[in-house]
Amino acid sequence: MTRVTRVTRATEPPAGTAYPWHDAPQPTIAMDTARAAVRGRRAGVVTRCLANVVDVATVALTLAGGYVVFAATRFLLSPTRFRFPAPSLTPLIVAGLCVLTVYFAVTWSVVGGTYGDRMLGLRVIDDGCARLGWGRAVVRAVLCTVFLPGVLWVLVSWENRSVQDLLVRSSVVYD
Repeated sequence: MTRVTRVTRATEPPAGTAYPWHDAPQPTIAMDTARAAVRGRRAGVVTRCLANVVDVATVALTLAGGYVVFAATRFLLSPTRFRFPAPSLTPLIVAGLCVLTVYFAVTWSVVGGTYGDRMLGLRVIDDGCARLGWGRAVVRAVLCTVFLPGVLWVLVSWENRSVQDLLVRSSVVYD
């Protein structure tokens, strides 16, 4: 004896209640108020250092990609005599610092923050709360690349400004 189960169709809910999230109340303003309270405050040393770690990783991946392209080009030009290039440490560090400087300058002047800054909700601004111009961005990029310990001045500064920020008259703020 087989048992037959009857499949019934669920009845449609009354109009307007088919999707309860359509009638959900608007989000409270408390979150917007909290964001507004943080927005514009200068960032501390931990957030800045985490952003810099992301930026150094981005530049390292860029350099690794450049190495792969260079090796592949060498292979395509002479596959029978191919060997992987083995650059010495000094040119590699100089190339990395140059790429990092260009990366900082371009992203600060064009976008207002690097990839790491954007991930952590930071923006680099001038005294007028605008993006840095090309001149300031280049000077700040060189200073940040050459004098990395300058960011530690944030630990003792009442305004959370690094040595680079003081010299260029810039700020790193939460966006």
